Amino acid sequence: MTGGDDFDLIGTGPVATVYGGLYLALKAYPPVAEHVLDAFERERTALAPLCAEAPILPVDEVVRLGDGQPALQMELCSASLAGLVADTGKLLQPDAVAVGHAVATAIAAAHRLGVVHGGLTPHNVLFHPSGAPVVADFGVALRRAFPPAATEYTAPETRRDGTMDERSDLYGVGTVLHLALTGFPPGGGAQWQDGPAELVKLVNRLLAEDPADRPSTVDVVVRQLAALLEPQTAPEPEPEPAEPEPDAEDRGTAAAEPAKRGRFRVRTVAGVAAAAAALVALPVLVHNQLTGPPSAASARPSTTAPSPVTTPVALTLADPVDGGAHVDLAWQAPDGFTFAVVVAAEKQQPRVLMAHNRSMRVPVESTGRYCFLVQATDGARVLETPPKPIRGATCKA
Repeated sequence: MTGGDDFDLIGTGPVATVYGGLYLALKAYPPVAEHVLDAFERERTALAPLCAEAPILPVDEVVRLGDGQPALQMELCSASLAGLVADTGKLLQPDAVAVGHAVATAIAAAHRLGVVHGGLTPHNVLFHPSGAPVVADFGVALRRAFPPAATEYTAPETRRDGTMDERSDLYGVGTVLHLALTGFPPGGGAQWQDGPAELVKLVNRLLAEDPADRPSTVDVVVRQLAALLEPQTAPEPEPEPAEPEPDAEDRGTAAAEPAKRGRFRVRTVAGVAAAAAALVALPVLVHNQLTGPPSAASARPSTTAPSPVTTPVALTLADPVDGGAHVDLAWQAPDGFTFAVVVAAEKQQPRVLMAHNRSMRVPVESTGRYCFLVQATDGARVLETPPKPIRGATCKA
């Protein structure tokens, strides 16, 4: 990177290095032959029309860094499924199925255009600032030029002979579901058994050692996961006639039902017909628009999440520390919560940034006025701080 670029190093891997800016990420590769970049460009161009309708993170363009390295420019999505599970554990089962459905939908759309992912793992299942899961890093051109080391998520045939095809992508979908449902990558030859029979069978088929034993296409997987999602997305049934008072044996189950119904779930953005996990997609309740007439871009999004709870729980945001090109935020909160920072700027769409600690450095424009608030959830409760301004901004709740 050159000294004048407003990008910070946010991750390194065996091959690529990732830099993050205000809204964009750059994934930089070592120098590579032009025919490899040409092949990648064909894959990118084929996927481009899908990105408005399928949960795929597009590569905007291939740029050259100051030292001539090629870098893929894309929207910044700072949270991954692998990172989320590492921080908070496995997802609730309906939420894991919803994320798996979104991932399978993205892979199926690419396969219909002849594009293979080639390296699907929970590390390239990312979460858009809106909370929607998206799949990144499509294409085999760069993977074949820079073969990655095998991991616990690598398909057996890829380990053996480098095969990257539709069947190895099916294995990748299985690894995503396995981690989301169990909190652990597949491995050791043991099969997952803790779940509905249809879901257990599907995950174990996806992870079959022999590619011929996996489902025939990823479209089959999309349909099966959609069927498993139906109970969570169906409308509420009509009220039933009053039931007799449960006897003592049934009271424990009856008392548990309100807690199950109280789990909030947030619908993802249009184009992803599934709900992301409550610990992933905090409700985008943007109360801190700067004073002035609201624009379409800054209007509050529709959500099925409940309003923040009003019972007193300590969630407090300290005054933001303005560093010019960034703002440092810190807050106090109970243990067991996951956080999101909502950033509102003049004439810009609000951003939602996932946070795994109780502090964050937020890149900002050095002359803009901003408001910030923090939201928190433990899966059952939603908390929110009052908005805090910088540079004379007037926030309204």
